[in-house]
Amino acid sequence: MRRTLVLLVAFLLVAAVGCSGSSSGGTTIDADMKEFSFTPDAWTVPAGATVTLQLSNSGSMGHEWVILTSPIGQESEFEEDLVYWEQELEGGESGTFTFTAPSEPGTYQVICAIPGHFSAGMKGTLTVTG
Repeated sequence: MRRTLVLLVAFLLVAAVGCSGSSSGGTTIDADMKEFSFTPDAWTVPAGATVTLQLSNSGSMGHEWVILTSPIGQESEFEEDLVYWEQELEGGESGTFTFTAPSEPGTYQVICAIPGHFSAGMKGTLTVTG
């Protein structure tokens, strides 16, 4: 009886570990920010996934990684209500952050919303697949 109980507990632990790894729906992406670009400047994630962003700022000034709900063509079109998710880092900082990808598949614009940075070319795309 005791052996059966030990085997049952071991089986349940293995099953729990296996399930937690396979059903998370998570993905990891990397991004580096510097004056005035993102590297890479394009990322792809599944719709609704938990995304872990490993973000670094190798530049000397602060930068933002901002996902917009609607694209802008010029800096003057930026409004806070267009922000889906954002993170800011000072020069030389790095960190790991988590967000939920948009549930709607499509292409989302990623920008640095600090004045002058978008105009200087600091933009990219986040493709969300269905």
